[in-house]
Amino acid sequence: MKTKLEKFDNYCLMKLDGQFVGGDETDEFFNLAMSTLSDGCKNLVMDFKDVLYFSSISIGKLIKLNYEYNLKDSRLILTNVNKTLQEVFKITKVSSILRITLTMEEAMQQMK
Repeated sequence: MKTKLEKFDNYCLMKLDGQFVGGDETDEFFNLAMSTLSDGCKNLVMDFKDVLYFSSISIGKLIKLNYEYNLKDSRLILTNVNKTLQEVFKITKVSSILRITLTMEEAMQQMK
């Protein structure tokens, strides 16, 4: 599992890779994402292109991140989410809470 962060003028891009089963890897992505918020990042795009598995604990962390970003009038946007995870988000109604786009171009359009 790897989490890579790139910072740009009006957004931060976090690329997730591997399986997020709710252990140290989940804490790592959550803490890194929270640090972007405290560093003043107004838009965090999380690229799920290389995510193989995402546990319910990890989904809970996404919901918490989204809440924190909303409190700061900022945006958390997920992109390149695979079809299986999209279905999980839909069934659990998480897709009604999170901003989810199919492509990076769509994510760029949703930024503040």
